[in-house]
Amino acid sequence: MRVYIRLAAKLYDEIIRDLTSQHPFAAERVGFVLGRLVPLADDGNMVILTHYHSIPNEHYIDDPPVGARIGNESMAWAMEAVYQGRDTREGIYHIHLHDVDGPTWMSKTDKLELPPLIPGFQSVSRMATHGIVIFSRNHGLGWVWLPGDGEPRSVDSIQVIDVPIKVYDRSKSK
Repeated sequence: MRVYIRLAAKLYDEIIRDLTSQHPFAAERVGFVLGRLVPLADDGNMVILTHYHSIPNEHYIDDPPVGARIGNESMAWAMEAVYQGRDTREGIYHIHLHDVDGPTWMSKTDKLELPPLIPGFQSVSRMATHGIVIFSRNHGLGWVWLPGDGEPRSVDSIQVIDVPIKVYDRSKSK
């Protein structure tokens, strides 16, 4: 089963603008983005990302060995966002940027600390898809936990959609 993430260019620009802004002491910024799962006819799934939440400066913890660490206030916000999105099955995705060109990866810290966030989100909203997105300067990777999944699925592609979108549907030309 293929999994895609799609977001509007305007949202992508907002995310990148925030994640590339300087923080007084953290080496990088992190955030959360909300999104909904859309099952596709070909047995695939698409996650449509809809809203970004920037982490306020005062919610970061000064922890030099890691790029960024956020405190309880931001995690409480994330859990509340998941709770509020239960009826619409809106999930939450941790998002950050690695300042490299080309494909990126999960760092050792990312592998240790990010996946353990997901069971907490799933416990609040079991029918939503939750995940992790890491952008580089010109690429991105993602992992999603579909409803009922204990293990992540790698995202096959992240699609940034600009406007105007033109759709030429052959069935409409008759």
